[in-house]
Amino acid sequence: MKLPWKLPLVVGGSAKPASAEGMTAYRRDPARLADEVRLYAAAGCGIVRVPTAGANRILLEKDGLGGEVQAINAQLTAVVRQAAESGLTAGCLGPTGLRAEPYGDTPVTALIAVYAEQAKALRDAGCDMLLCEGMTSLNEARAALLAARETRLPVIVTLRVDDQGETATGARLLPTVITLQALGAAAVGIETDAPAGEAAEWIEEALDYAAVPLAVLSSAAPEETQEAYLERMHALLDAGTAIVGGAVVSAQTLEALCRLADEHAIVAAPEIDTDAAAGEREAFFLGEDISCSEPLVCDSSLEDALIEAEEEYNAARVELAVPEDIPRLLEASQVCRLPIVITTDRALLLDEALLRYPGRLLVDSLGGIERTLIDDIAAQYGAVVF
Repeated sequence: MKLPWKLPLVVGGSAKPASAEGMTAYRRDPARLADEVRLYAAAGCGIVRVPTAGANRILLEKDGLGGEVQAINAQLTAVVRQAAESGLTAGCLGPTGLRAEPYGDTPVTALIAVYAEQAKALRDAGCDMLLCEGMTSLNEARAALLAARETRLPVIVTLRVDDQGETATGARLLPTVITLQALGAAAVGIETDAPAGEAAEWIEEALDYAAVPLAVLSSAAPEETQEAYLERMHALLDAGTAIVGGAVVSAQTLEALCRLADEHAIVAAPEIDTDAAAGEREAFFLGEDISCSEPLVCDSSLEDALIEAEEEYNAARVELAVPEDIPRLLEASQVCRLPIVITTDRALLLDEALLRYPGRLLVDSLGGIERTLIDDIAAQYGAVVF
């Protein structure tokens, strides 16, 4: 779903409590939260976020509040909506602390269920959009998006990256853009404290392949002057960022940032190339001729077979025959430097593989499943059928 608002947009909002203690403080003193929201709204921020990044069942259960997901999200949203008056509100979904497969034991389906509960609560509370912010891996971001898009609200997704532009699992902006825009994200971006020069390079790299607006959320450092912060934001806008913002800064700086964004022209690539596959770490751009390997069996030698396929082919075809093949694929794919093509004659296996894979896969249309069914399954997960 596209963002139906004028770009560039400035995202503002209160500090993001990732614990029940932080959110309880806002609930006990809603006037404090309302005052902070008015600061952002009065400055001209296009989006004011609701500080609910930690209001998911997993984090709330640690403080004995797992049954209050609906109530907490509803209460904080109500305060922000009233204080923001006619401004747009973004309900926030943040990391759960669980490690999603293939880097941990948490199934993607379990993460989707957690995020779906919170996304529904935020939609029912009246949020205008959802912000899946600071995701720690591509599969965590995919899970949040798959859940959030069911609300039919616009969804913005950001990764939290280090000074190298990567999450702890190695996810980068370009393959994330390719993956998430195909899944229906309204905008994709990063949260980072990296210098503007590095962040601008990551934006410029992704711009030619971004069919959605790009976002960079970066807070002003305590020692950073207003001029320095605005220079950073200006550089990001010049690089093609369409959504900027960060955590609490002064009213004067906020107003200056909003003026800067309002006066800035949108930078977009003249031709967008979205014909690409992706893993968590790499993007794979597809030419007219895809030379696939012979079907590779999902057994203990799959990693070696994927590496060997790089010498002769520009795509690795992997055959799925039984459910146990999927975890083997997920593990082995971490060493693969080719786009992966799934071939199978079982629709349920195809659906599960596309659901669980951290990236954007290719699907073999001649695998034995009826073409219309393949197209339907692939479209649900943004996969490429050929």
